[in-house]
Amino acid sequence: MARSLWLALSILLAGCYRYVPARMGGVPPGTAVRVHLTEEGARRLEELTGRERRQVSGELLGWGEQVLISAAVPAADGMVDRGLRQRIIVARDEVVAVEVRELDRVRTVVLVAGVAAGATAAIVGAFTGGGGEGSRPEPPDGPGEGIRVPVSVRPFP
Repeated sequence: MARSLWLALSILLAGCYRYVPARMGGVPPGTAVRVHLTEEGARRLEELTGRERRQVSGELLGWGEQVLISAAVPAADGMVDRGLRQRIIVARDEVVAVEVRELDRVRTVVLVAGVAAGATAAIVGAFTGGGGEGSRPEPPDGPGEGIRVPVSVRPFP
C-alpha cells in the first residue's frame, strides 16, 4: 500500500517540473536539459536514432564544439523499459536553443495540498463511517437469517 502510494506520488510529482530557457554554453554538465535542434540537426539525428525529433531531452554531459547528451532510449512496443540511455552527439551549430529542467514550486505546492486534502478526507471518512445514511447494509431479520451451513462435506481421499 505504502509502496504504491509513493509510486503514484512520484509520478504526479514528475509533472511538477518545467523547462526554462538557458544561455547556450552556460549550462553545467549533469544538468537535465532539453535541446532544440535545427532542421539539419534533426535530420542527422533521425539517421542515427531512427526517430524523427526536433528536440532531445536528457542529461547534459558536455558542451563544446559538440554537445553531448545522455538521453533515455524508449522501450520498443511490448518491451519492458530497462532504463537504457544513449549518448547523443550534436554539433553546436545544430543547436537552436537550450532549456533547463527545474522544479515548478507553485505546481508542486498545489499538488501536495490536493493530495493531502484527499488523504485527509479519506481518513476522516473511514473513521466516521463516511457515506452517510444507509451506506451500511442492514442485518438480516430474525435469528439464523443469512447464515449458510454446508449440507454435505466430502472428506479428502
